[in-house]
Amino acid sequence: MNQQRARRFRSAQEAKENDEKKEELHKMLAKQHTAKTGEQYIREEVVQKTWDSNVITPGTPFMDILAASLRYWIAYKLNTDPGWENVCVDFISPRDAHSDSYS
Repeated sequence: MNQQRARRFRSAQEAKENDEKKEELHKMLAKQHTAKTGEQYIREEVVQKTWDSNVITPGTPFMDILAASLRYWIAYKLNTDPGWENVCVDFISPRDAHSDSYS
């Protein structure tokens, strides 16, 4: 368990460091562009954070939203799709499945 926590922390730390390096590179390129052409480098600001796979664990907001979305989609299909007419779906959210595995 501690090894898994350490791996998750290290992964998040490395992603943060990579994002900082990218930002530093963009600043350096902007300076070089301005020095060569005399024009200010205009970069479109788009928020692009590195995907953190740690969010795919029970109890995170990502998983809560995913569970709610799946519940909605299942209810929609059961109510509108004739192919789902005789289907019985027993959906257990990731949070519930995780807590059940420890009991």
